Amino acid sequence: MMFNLLIILALKSTPSFNSLKLNYWMALSIIEFILILFLLFKLLYSNKTTYKNAFKNESVNNEIDFKNIFNSSFHSTEIYDELKVKCHPDRFVHNIHLQRIAENLFQEISKNKNNAKVLLELKNEAIQKLDIKF
Repeated sequence: MMFNLLIILALKSTPSFNSLKLNYWMALSIIEFILILFLLFKLLYSNKTTYKNAFKNESVNNEIDFKNIFNSSFHSTEIYDELKVKCHPDRFVHNIHLQRIAENLFQEISKNKNNAKVLLELKNEAIQKLDIKF
């Protein structure tokens, strides 16, 4: 009798085949979830580092124009003020072709108002295309 009771308790305490199957599937799903998280983090962080490294390499390989930086810091507002008055599209109301050219130049002047090198190039372009005297 005691032996039968021990066998019954042993059978009840061991997991059945269905519960073992469920535990295997649960373990497999947890492993898949961890693998997906690992790959997702690797994908997200590897792209950021490659963009960062590409920007770093590009900036290291390019020459720095300190003269333009200095001129842009101290002289770009003077050039910008001069160009915005001389190249304003409202000065060319009489000629539609010149007004369109002035609009494009004025947009470029506004975009590059802190870059003295580009402003000087735009000044030369305005002299040639709009026949402006400075």
